[in-house]
Amino acid sequence: MVTWLVLSEIYPVEIRGRAFAFCNSFNWAANLFISLSFLDLIGTIGLSWTFLLYGLTAVLGLGFIYLFVPETKGQSLAEIDQQFQKRRFTLSFGHRQNSTGIPYSRIEISAAS
Repeated sequence: MVTWLVLSEIYPVEIRGRAFAFCNSFNWAANLFISLSFLDLIGTIGLSWTFLLYGLTAVLGLGFIYLFVPETKGQSLAEIDQQFQKRRFTLSFGHRQNSTGIPYSRIEISAAS
């Protein structure tokens, strides 16, 4: 449920349809991967360990939501857009990043008359 709520809010209006379609396709691909790997995992590691693995994945997903997805209740789309533009954490994987992170700027598109 969180996935559909977040996807409907995080993308700018100009690309929302295409971005939502791409993420929906990725979600279906992930579901297909889980469906295809389920029986192989049961045969390899057993039923209990398979469900433990899926359960731990769900707990990691909840942790990700808690850490990286801001609360959007009662906020306008403009306020939500500002929240998603802020970087909450600077991730560095072996390389030192500058404190500004990746520059992000919104491009305003006006309709030509």
